[in-house]
Amino acid sequence: MSKINLVIVGLIFVAVSISCKSFMPGKTTKTSSGPAIDFTTPGKGLDVKVQLDKKQTASGKVSPTGGSVSLTAADGSKFTLEVPANALDAETTITMTAVTNLDGAPLDTKTPTAVQLEPSGLFFKEMATLTILPGKDIPIKEQIIFGYEGDGKDYHLAVIDPKSKDIKIKLMRFSGAGVGSGSDAAWAANLQIQASDASTRISQKLGEYLQPERIKMLLGGEDSVDAAELGERVKSLLDQFEDQVVLKEIAAAELDCKHAQKALDDLLYLGRLRQLLAFPLPSGFAEKAIRLGEIASKCAAPYQIVGGLDDWQTNTRVCDIMKPFKLTSSIGITMQLSGGLSGKYTYSGGPFNAQGTGTYTISLPEGLGKPGTMTGGGEGSAGGHTGSGTEKYTLTPIEPCR
Repeated sequence: MSKINLVIVGLIFVAVSISCKSFMPGKTTKTSSGPAIDFTTPGKGLDVKVQLDKKQTASGKVSPTGGSVSLTAADGSKFTLEVPANALDAETTITMTAVTNLDGAPLDTKTPTAVQLEPSGLFFKEMATLTILPGKDIPIKEQIIFGYEGDGKDYHLAVIDPKSKDIKIKLMRFSGAGVGSGSDAAWAANLQIQASDASTRISQKLGEYLQPERIKMLLGGEDSVDAAELGERVKSLLDQFEDQVVLKEIAAAELDCKHAQKALDDLLYLGRLRQLLAFPLPSGFAEKAIRLGEIASKCAAPYQIVGGLDDWQTNTRVCDIMKPFKLTSSIGITMQLSGGLSGKYTYSGGPFNAQGTGTYTISLPEGLGKPGTMTGGGEGSAGGHTGSGTEKYTLTPIEPCR
């Protein structure tokens, strides 16, 4: 059996062989420096709610020889779309409308400097350029330049001209684009969106490469591609996972510590995959793992936790869910939780001397200010009766406790 076939067999069991929380970083293998983090490649993101001001609009006809459309918004912001020659096959009327509100985007405000471009979905054969001159100054380090599709689908970081002092967004397809201001937390949320999409996309591609080979191997057929070629494809995907997922999550963790645990989990996942496939560990693997562990351990995660099951309902302010915390209710029951994104809990109290144990799992949001969820379940007793069930909670981010 070839080496690559052994790799495929190993991958069949990867889901059960990886245990990130119990993995301890060991000695690193020296490798060449990893790929540079890519802050410009866009990816699919979350959906946002867009409000337009139809009174702030401009239209113009653009021919196959090129052309431009400009709009000056009420706040003095100027937008200019330049379409080069040979980008369109026929004369097209292009409309530019000011965006007044963008709800749900990981930005510090809901009023970015942005426009929606129509007709939606219009494709250019050459890149068009949207230049934005905000009416109010946005410090360069706080500028988050974004795009979205249709009427608010797939908010994402936009492709820009990195050498231009002015904001120049490169477009191959319409609809919306603009710039907003963002604190470190907003920047971290944007990076996390990009990393999450890349993780799904790369995992899908890895499956596309390996699953047909597994089927042929198990059924006694021949490999569909050369083993060396397949190995190179897999290595390329692992390098992309490091570049587009892990390094972006590490950058997000440095900006906002609540992303550190996710970054650590994916770093360890990448390390295990590379070990399984007989590739060296990522450059600086142990150092990165230790650093992320330190960030996570010092990060307070305050949330208002609301929910429960049947008569057990809580509405409790928790200063840090990463440390042991408790939830209380109006009926006198207190739940003690071990802390962290998953763990154990015990509860007791109430008019019927309720008591029991269980486990819980927390899923934190990726967007800025978005709520998370927690589910829990176990067995308990009250008033001589035993039972079990599943509790459901909503975790809303709150200001840090003083």
